[in-house]
Amino acid sequence: MTKNEDNVLSLKSAIGFTGSVAGGLHYTPCGKFVVFPLGSVVVLRSLLSKKQFFLDAGIDKKVSCVAISKDGFFLATGHETPASFKAEIVVWDLKKAIENYSNDVASSEECILHVLSQHHKRVQAVDFSCDAQYLTSLGGQDDNDIVVWNVSTGVALCGSPASSDFSHCIKWLNKRNDRFVTCGNFHVRVWQICTSTPKLHPIDVGMGSIRRVMQCLCISEDDSFAFAGNKTGEVIKINIERDEIKPFDEPEICHPSLMGYNKDRFSKGVKSLACVVNPSTGNTNIIAGAGDGTIQILNPNLQRIPSHTAKLQGGVTSISLNPDGKSFLVGTEFSQRYSIDISTFTPELRETCHFGEIHDVCFPKKSSEIFVTASEQDIRVWSVSKKRELLRINVPNTTCYAVDIMPSGESIVSAWSDGKIRSFYPESGKLQFMIPNAHSDAVKSLAICNCEGDNSSLWHLVSGGKDGTVRFWRINEKHQTMVHSMKEHRGAVNSIVCNADGSQAASASADGSCIIWDLHKGVRIHALYEPTVFNSVCYHPDESQYITGSANHKIGFWDAYDGSPIRLITGGDADITCIDVHSEGTYFVSGGADKNVNVWHYDDGKLVGSGKGHSGKISKVTLSPDQSIVVSVGSEGGVFIWSINT
Repeated sequence: MTKNEDNVLSLKSAIGFTGSVAGGLHYTPCGKFVVFPLGSVVVLRSLLSKKQFFLDAGIDKKVSCVAISKDGFFLATGHETPASFKAEIVVWDLKKAIENYSNDVASSEECILHVLSQHHKRVQAVDFSCDAQYLTSLGGQDDNDIVVWNVSTGVALCGSPASSDFSHCIKWLNKRNDRFVTCGNFHVRVWQICTSTPKLHPIDVGMGSIRRVMQCLCISEDDSFAFAGNKTGEVIKINIERDEIKPFDEPEICHPSLMGYNKDRFSKGVKSLACVVNPSTGNTNIIAGAGDGTIQILNPNLQRIPSHTAKLQGGVTSISLNPDGKSFLVGTEFSQRYSIDISTFTPELRETCHFGEIHDVCFPKKSSEIFVTASEQDIRVWSVSKKRELLRINVPNTTCYAVDIMPSGESIVSAWSDGKIRSFYPESGKLQFMIPNAHSDAVKSLAICNCEGDNSSLWHLVSGGKDGTVRFWRINEKHQTMVHSMKEHRGAVNSIVCNADGSQAASASADGSCIIWDLHKGVRIHALYEPTVFNSVCYHPDESQYITGSANHKIGFWDAYDGSPIRLITGGDADITCIDVHSEGTYFVSGGADKNVNVWHYDDGKLVGSGKGHSGKISKVTLSPDQSIVVSVGSEGGVFIWSINT
């Protein structure tokens, strides 16, 4: 990963999988590793040791496609840019990356062979030829061009528009290095490359009256047939035999054509396909993954095999066969990873992670071994050492914006988009209590107050709403009472924190104000104003200063005595969304929309460390209680664990 020269911040591990990337999950040909995208990086994970190696090219753009050569020597990743800029393709030396992993070499920069730029905005798909001599890339909807690259030199040989309609997928034949197939909206094309010219020669498959949006492809082992999955829920069988390249005035003898399709459609379309050979009969069967989470084997006649079907959580976006031919991996849109034995067809859940934006993360006050994250429809508890989910608390059709843990660890308190505050038991995940209508709109932030005399049976919390109100609550075993409701903000309360004794709270709002409250009296002590949006606020450990992060790219330091500004520093190239301060006040960590996790010296205000890995806005950063690691979460759904050495 990207590091500072002093190695202040380095990526220790990551939890996540971008399940929305079609065909993103792969076995390596040796069968000892799996490769998958996470935000802007690609993770190489050992199946035996579970250790991870991160392939990071320093590109803070989301990975949009992944391909591995059949010999296992090369890996290619395509990226997606937020605007109409050139999107990069990175070609990696996968063999070198595995060697670095084995030798515990953290850097992946020397594994980069080429960084290729040709397509605008998005690389839709990439694939290697059977001999890994060529790489083809397909641009996204705003580009829709095909480019053939020489893998050894990184030079583009030739290119062509993919079709008059948007193309979704590209696959090389298994035994020829001069032919590949593309599919997309209402078309399937078989291409042949002439390297001497060089030029691409496509032939459209005769589809008759069939008009479908094709979104995935697989090709039989003998290169006789291609199978395309479409949004209608059908698997279409295509004869891809075609003539060799010939002069335009010679008649066609062999033309690619439609062979048939399954009559029993899959719900929500077919999103992934893989060909598997039945060892007893030698026939080519098809594994089809549908948008409703169904995965099933079809026989050569495209008839479903009832004994080989399973239902998974989320639409199936990736199918990768184990090189031993006995099992395969499946990735879903909900970022779940399954292993399925072909003979029994029983799915085994291997890894889980968030599939939507993560809004908050926090540690228990006295433990650095577990942390809690808040996201779309659920809260999850994670183990730092095992990097695995320990508990999941589901609340359907709502979003959790903030989460906090009681100092005793007896409750996980959370803020939700339906205006409710919910508390759960941390071991079972069962609902402990709920405050309905805690705010008239979404509850955007909350913090547990460590007030004098608080215990497990009587305690306090403060919450901030999208409606701009700040409310102070008294909680006991039987009921929850609102003590004060304070309405001075005119925008959403994005962040709220309490001081050490629970007598004060600081709230940061989108209206350009940050207000310090006396919680016992329910009145304002003083306010901080800036012509910007305040996203985050923290107390210095000795409570002599406040530190804020805002949308004007600034980190502000404020005097706690009268609220006067001390200084402003530029925190990055975009909004500063989150801040956390070291327990001794020597440094602090920030994250923002520029996707960087930054470590700053508090007194000097100088940047001492930076890490890249996120491909979207960083929602929250937090230091562990022992101050040894930083956990950052972001809009791409990834959880990044950084080791910090100051």
